Amino acid sequence: MKKRVTVSQALKRAQWSINGLAFICMTGSPILGIYLYAQKLIPAWGIGVMFMLGFLLAWLMWSLLITKWKVWAFENVRNVHELKRKAIETKVIWPDDSIFNKTEIWTSSNRRKWEHL
Repeated sequence: MKKRVTVSQALKRAQWSINGLAFICMTGSPILGIYLYAQKLIPAWGIGVMFMLGFLLAWLMWSLLITKWKVWAFENVRNVHELKRKAIETKVIWPDDSIFNKTEIWTSSNRRKWEHL
């Protein structure tokens, strides 16, 4: 028997594991850039590059992790309709018609699991 989690627990897991890591990337990269600039290891424009790198890294990480979370959450939450509605409301996932869904990176095994769900 599979372990069941509540919608709230699944959303909290996404907030901490996905959005938390994305936040760390988006803030950590510029802070690293400022540090490297202060140490005279990169030029001033390198800070801007680090901001962009942080954003791209956060988006890439979200694109990979959100698919894993979706498979896990939809396998383990009983009320998947409520999960989907609340995940969209809390901005964990995008609505089905959003162009941002096209940036999700699915592994073949996760894609098979998702299609089975």
